[in-house]
Amino acid sequence: MTTHTEHYGTQSHEKWLMLGLVWLLYASFGVATGTIAPLVSLIVKDLSMTYGQMGIVLGAWQLVYIVTAYPLGILIDRLGVRRSLGIGISVVWLSVVLRGLSVDFYTLFLTVALFGFGGPIISIGAPKVVAVWFQGRSRGVAAGIYTTGPIVGAAIALATAGSFVVPLTGTWRGISLVYGGFVLLVVVIWWILAKDTPTHSVDNTIEEDISLTQTLRTLLQIWNVRIIVILAVTTFLLNHGLNNWLPTILQENDMTLSQAGFWTAISTLLGAFGLLVIPAVARPGYRRLTISILFLMASGSTFGLAIFSEAPMVTSLLVSGMVRAPMMPILTLLLMETPGVGARRMGAAGGIFFAAAEIGGFGGPFLLGILRDSTGSLFFGVSMLAAITIPLVLIVPLIKENRC
Repeated sequence: MTTHTEHYGTQSHEKWLMLGLVWLLYASFGVATGTIAPLVSLIVKDLSMTYGQMGIVLGAWQLVYIVTAYPLGILIDRLGVRRSLGIGISVVWLSVVLRGLSVDFYTLFLTVALFGFGGPIISIGAPKVVAVWFQGRSRGVAAGIYTTGPIVGAAIALATAGSFVVPLTGTWRGISLVYGGFVLLVVVIWWILAKDTPTHSVDNTIEEDISLTQTLRTLLQIWNVRIIVILAVTTFLLNHGLNNWLPTILQENDMTLSQAGFWTAISTLLGAFGLLVIPAVARPGYRRLTISILFLMASGSTFGLAIFSEAPMVTSLLVSGMVRAPMMPILTLLLMETPGVGARRMGAAGGIFFAAAEIGGFGGPFLLGILRDSTGSLFFGVSMLAAITIPLVLIVPLIKENRC
């Protein structure tokens, strides 16, 4: 009895350690994705780029994600989380460091695109860790916690890139030194402390060595997987489109570079609050209702960003940040609790999820950049994002949700 209690206590300690390490990896993910958005105007001028080209750069890693996510998800199932996530965070560090060496649109595009080979391992591996190490209602709490990582990381980058890093280093290229140093520290911590799966867990099963296409075919035959993938595409179109252009939207409403970074960071931190509260409250059986409400609120607040100014616009910004952030973890919870997926196939299923989702992840920043060049404003692009979110509410009831 004592041995069992000691084992349980050790495993409980280890699962929270793993969750904390995954949070650090995802925070580094957020830092990497948030370094360029607040410095768009400086980079465009320095590298003689158009806003359309910047839209391509902002969506570069999402474009690569589409191709790499599924095979990397299979790799995670077979290689284990410690080695695979260690490789992923190392690639993220390299991407951040190389950005400061860019000399034109093409080199900046390639350095950001490199993130698309490391980022998927983290975003797919994180729910894999939760599926393996956590059970029942604690999964919702764990999912809410780890998904605050990229929110906090992005908020730090958004708030400090223009107001701290540029004044400190005298150039936007200082992001490579400052943020690269942080990510390198996380790389070292991960390799020292990370573990794979619980020794006595029923989920400590390696996926059988079957082909990529066979696994893909099997998972796509599951009704929930198909519906959740459709929702993921539009959700990422909205989130990545807004997240990458929010500082510019605010600057077009007469905010300074520092003010835009500050308010974007506040909105992002409110997203972290939403992540801690909403997935934990949205128990099994109530997740479809929760995400339907989130879609409606996201659409309304996005319209507010397009049509309001001053205080009403800031209010819309804050509401938008809080309701958009929990969408992804709730969708992944629905996915991992779908019969036929579970912890054993969560890497592959997560790969399908993110491969499809990043079609929207690339399309959002790209479309807003193109519309900005053609119309001279982000109004039409933001309005488009608000409009396409409304029909999602009609798709959500098609998901079959477990109530236990």
